Amino acid sequence: MTAALVDEIRLLPHVVAYEWRKATAFRLGFLLREILRGVGRSLVMAVVFAAMFRSSGVASMRGYTLPDIVHYLVWAAALQKVLTDEKSLDLAEQIFDGTITKYLVMPVSFFTLLAGRYVQFTVSQLAGAALFLAAGALLLPSWWPAVGDPVALLQALVLLLLGSACYLLVHFILNGLAFWLDVVWSLLNMFRFVAMFVSGAILPVPLMPHGVQQAFAWLFPYWTLCAPAELLLGRMGTAGFLHGLVVQLGSLLLLSLLSSLVWRRGLARYCGVGA
Repeated sequence: MTAALVDEIRLLPHVVAYEWRKATAFRLGFLLREILRGVGRSLVMAVVFAAMFRSSGVASMRGYTLPDIVHYLVWAAALQKVLTDEKSLDLAEQIFDGTITKYLVMPVSFFTLLAGRYVQFTVSQLAGAALFLAAGALLLPSWWPAVGDPVALLQALVLLLLGSACYLLVHFILNGLAFWLDVVWSLLNMFRFVAMFVSGAILPVPLMPHGVQQAFAWLFPYWTLCAPAELLLGRMGTAGFLHGLVVQLGSLLLLSLLSSLVWRRGLARYCGVGA
C-alpha cells in the first residue's frame, strides 16, 4: 500500500464529515426534502393502480394484487431515497466556472471527495429510509410491508448499495462531459427519466412485457430498485440475487474505469472557463 493511498484513506473520514456539514446546512430544507423524496410519485401510482383494479374488476395483474403493488411502491420509495440524483454533483458547474483547478492542488484526489460524498449520503439516506418505513408501519400498518427474511434484507441492501455507487459514477461521468459539451444538464435529465423507467420506480418491471423484463435484467438500475423490492417482497430468490450481483459488480467496474478515463482526459485538455 503506497503512502499516497494511506493518506487518502486517512483523510476519507474528514471528507465524510465535511460533506455531512454541507448537506445539513439548511436543516429544515434537508429534512423536508428527504422526508418527501419519492413519496409523492409512489402515492400517485398507488391511486392509479387502485383505480385500475376497481375499473377492471380483476383480483391481480401478473401475480400482483393491489396490496402487493402498494407494498412494492412503498419499498420503491424507501429504496430510492438512497440513490443520488442529477443534483448530487456540481462538477459541471465548476468546469464551466473555471474553479475545477482547485482539485489539482488539494491534498486529496477528486475521487476521495467523491467517495466521501457517497459514504455521507448513503449513511444519512439509509437512516432517513429507516425512519420513513418505521413511521409508515406505525401510521398505516395494514398497508405497510414488513421485512420477514433477514437474508432477503441483506441481499437487497447489497444490490442497493452497489447500484447507488453506479448511479453516482454515471452522474460523475455525465458531469465530466462538460469538459467537451455544454448540454450536460439535458443529458442528466434524460438519464433520470430512463433510469426511473428501467429501475421500476414508476411501474413494477414484472408488469411489463417479458422481452422488456429480459432486457432490463442486464442493466444496473433494475437491480438497484426493482430487484431489491422483489427480494423484500419474497418474489425473488438467491439465484436472482446472484445474477444481479454479477451485473452490479460488472457495471461498477466498467463505470469506474470510464469515470477515471473521463477525468484524466478532461483535465488534460482543460484550459479554463467554458472548456
